[in-house]
Amino acid sequence: MTPSASKQVSPAATEPIARPVAEFLGGPTGVYGVYARGAFWTPLRVIIALASVFLALGFLQKAPCLRSGITENGAVGLNWDGNRQYAAACYNDILPLYEGRGLDQPGFVYAFSWTEGGLTRYMEYPVLAGYFQGLMGWVARTTYPLIDAVGLTLAEASWYFILTAAVMGALWMVTIRMVAELAGNRMWDVVLVAASPLVIVHAFTNWDIPSISFVVGALYAAARHRPVLAGVLIGLGTAFKLWPLYLLGAFVVLAARRERWLPVLKMLLGAAASWLVVNLPVMIAYPQAWGEFLRLNSERGWEWTTIWAVIGRMTGWEGFDAGEGEPVILNTVTFVLFVFACLAIAIFGLKVRRTPRVAELFTLIVIAFLLVNKVWSPQYSLWLLIPAVLAVPNWRLIFTWATVDMLVWPILMWHMMGVDDNGAPAWLLNAVILARDGLIIAIAIQVIRQMRGEVVDRVLSAHEGVDPLAGPFGDNEKPVASATKEESR
Repeated sequence: MTPSASKQVSPAATEPIARPVAEFLGGPTGVYGVYARGAFWTPLRVIIALASVFLALGFLQKAPCLRSGITENGAVGLNWDGNRQYAAACYNDILPLYEGRGLDQPGFVYAFSWTEGGLTRYMEYPVLAGYFQGLMGWVARTTYPLIDAVGLTLAEASWYFILTAAVMGALWMVTIRMVAELAGNRMWDVVLVAASPLVIVHAFTNWDIPSISFVVGALYAAARHRPVLAGVLIGLGTAFKLWPLYLLGAFVVLAARRERWLPVLKMLLGAAASWLVVNLPVMIAYPQAWGEFLRLNSERGWEWTTIWAVIGRMTGWEGFDAGEGEPVILNTVTFVLFVFACLAIAIFGLKVRRTPRVAELFTLIVIAFLLVNKVWSPQYSLWLLIPAVLAVPNWRLIFTWATVDMLVWPILMWHMMGVDDNGAPAWLLNAVILARDGLIIAIAIQVIRQMRGEVVDRVLSAHEGVDPLAGPFGDNEKPVASATKEESR
């Protein structure tokens, strides 16, 4: 649905947290709250400007880890003396994996291997993520002589990080632009994405932005009745990181509810085709390297910020079964819980009176995965940000969650310094994780109540009862009557 200038909803009218900002900008609606002919500061440009500022803050947050110096062999390398990566909370996977995954060397990224603990290891990321890292590694190696020529003391890994951050930053800006379109008449809600505290700590922690871009691109294509393209983008996203696959679940529920299987079949075929095109060459030429992602995820234990880690720190359980080389029980429990959660979401989506919106179903699936999975690298929280904003644009709730979730990162870094270096106690890390999980559960409850009609659906109210993301699943949908009053609280 194309945004309407005359129907744009001002958050100052419904969101207490936004009113002081709106007043500062010029009044209840704000000087830039409407589209004025010839005005430079349109809502979209304000949002893009905010996104630029928060991306810059995200870069600065990682900047202490870019510090370089002369190593013992006379070369320029990273300087992480004094546990800088933890003390400054600037750790990111991009810097150490430049050399750790052979990205600093010529050759195909999945042909590189090393020995660790008597085991031959390979690039552990899904294939498209590996391609991306390999491409950025080639660009960094090719252009680094320019850095050397001007006499800058900058490690090659730091240059690789800068280039990677620049490309991902550009992708993020394109993503923000698409989200603004998807938000329709609630474009101002995109402020919650562009100016999220999570962007500061996790925009450049890992390679998550491209996968988010694929998901948003798929939503954008589906909303414009292009299911094949949506499927292709979902397949590419899944080839980058697994989680974009869950978007298909939301569309399958809608297809079953509306008995419109052709669009979702096109999506499935498009997703399967694009995923195979990307994966098949590595599957055939480097089968062991291709299976590294699956092997590592099967054999690893719980990650530091999962509910399983909280239980482990409180009970002393390490997550591994006695006498086993991998956490069989943990793997089984987490898999079964996620399957049951997805079944529950599907049944609820089919039985609830009002047809669910795409963002509502997708948000519940992502939340289920995050809460029960044994791996929750802190940057995974970025995955939930855009679906949650599109599903339940409650500014106070979303901003509170994002702020608490942001705090998980510095406290985790402090904790990882260890007892000998006065690291944060386990109880403090557990407390902030439980607070984050509680707020995410609150988002899920809000979505469920909204689907049940117990609270106002602000997105439907702003779009005359039509889901702006439904695409081929929204045709001939009977509009839900707009609510006459806002949620009382």
